[in-house]
Amino acid sequence: MAFWLFILLNAVLFIRPGEIVPDFEGLPIYQWVILSCLVVAYPRLLDQFTREALISRPVTVCVVGVWVAAVVSHLARLNAFDAREIGFEVGKVILYYLLLMAVVDTPQQLRKLLVGLVLFIVVLAAIAVLQFHGRIDIPSLTTMEERTWNEETGEFDIIPRMRSTGIFNDPNDLCLVLGMGILISLYLTGDKRQGLLRFAWLAPIVLFGYSLVLTQSRGGLLGIASGLLVVSYARYGRRKTAALAMVAIPLVLVVLGGRQTNFTMDKNDTGHARIQLWAEGFQLLKQSPLFGIGAWQYSDEVTQVAHNSFVHGYVELGLLGGTLFVGAFFCALDGVRRTRFSTTNLVDPEFVRLRPYVLAMVVGYAVGLWSLSRNYVVPTYLVLGLASTYVRLSMEETSVMVLRLDKRLVRQLAMVSVACLVMIYASIRLLGQWG
Repeated sequence: MAFWLFILLNAVLFIRPGEIVPDFEGLPIYQWVILSCLVVAYPRLLDQFTREALISRPVTVCVVGVWVAAVVSHLARLNAFDAREIGFEVGKVILYYLLLMAVVDTPQQLRKLLVGLVLFIVVLAAIAVLQFHGRIDIPSLTTMEERTWNEETGEFDIIPRMRSTGIFNDPNDLCLVLGMGILISLYLTGDKRQGLLRFAWLAPIVLFGYSLVLTQSRGGLLGIASGLLVVSYARYGRRKTAALAMVAIPLVLVVLGGRQTNFTMDKNDTGHARIQLWAEGFQLLKQSPLFGIGAWQYSDEVTQVAHNSFVHGYVELGLLGGTLFVGAFFCALDGVRRTRFSTTNLVDPEFVRLRPYVLAMVVGYAVGLWSLSRNYVVPTYLVLGLASTYVRLSMEETSVMVLRLDKRLVRQLAMVSVACLVMIYASIRLLGQWG
């Protein structure tokens, strides 16, 4: 029952019935469902905090550590009110991750969850497309209009950007989840056990691809491209992937055109403005290096968010909290990567075939986060949860420990964190100078 309640929780999270059906507006449907899921699954949720479980699930340690760092970032400033607020709001997001880890017990359940996610993203995208083209009218859902300066005409151009309901009311957030939908649909299309019916999963890919173009999201496009390259590399190898990229990338740039394929660093472009935001954030980090300036405080100090989740994490949560955020993605990637040594004995070959797609989802989402601040939202921890669940199920199926929280891993996380900081600093220096 806990698993199906969690599926229902995702349906409510993605589709947001309160925004579509006026009679449901204002009802705390999500809170009701997540509490019901918590009541049913709490024994398994508590099991995640045993010593053995934490040692074998470093992603969980990092995720919970981000929540603790968010609270401490305010307590260090003797700000109990904001510490309580951030603890509650971010705690709900972390609870979602813990429930995912608690209720998905088998490879078959993981597959059912992925199928459910695709169907929910289909509804999400269909609503957005219909609204964008004026076929339906949802008062709470409007098209974003972005103004960009046109040097040739000397006037501002208005670029319409599609968005959807709820937490996907930003084109960039919508684009990131569309990328997840494309990768899962590709995986389902390759399931030969379904015969010709498997090709029905091509329809969502077409919808998601069209929706992706309407979002005009550059970060999302880069994320999806990165994920597809990972899948191609896993299936066809380095040489074929390189050849495919040489043909596909120029073709995409020509076909899409416009804002979505404009990656220049012109001073009038949002890309250059984001580099400036990163630089201002680094100055704030120097002032509060250990605990950061406080969760949710970046925009108060710099007038905007960082538009880079890793910069955002370091500046708001300090070096420790930023390392935990980066560490969650490192452990997720490294864990899924290492399962290639342990999946040979798995009973379910479809679970083995899923591996590159899970890896691609993490890589694609992480690339998208390089231009977005999404440290405290559910989709971020959904991706981390899917990867961590895949690793856990792999270890349970094969009895092989592919990832372990020990001194060696702690040293690795420290080195990865330093490398990430160096990369961010180099990006600020090089791209800022270029712009």
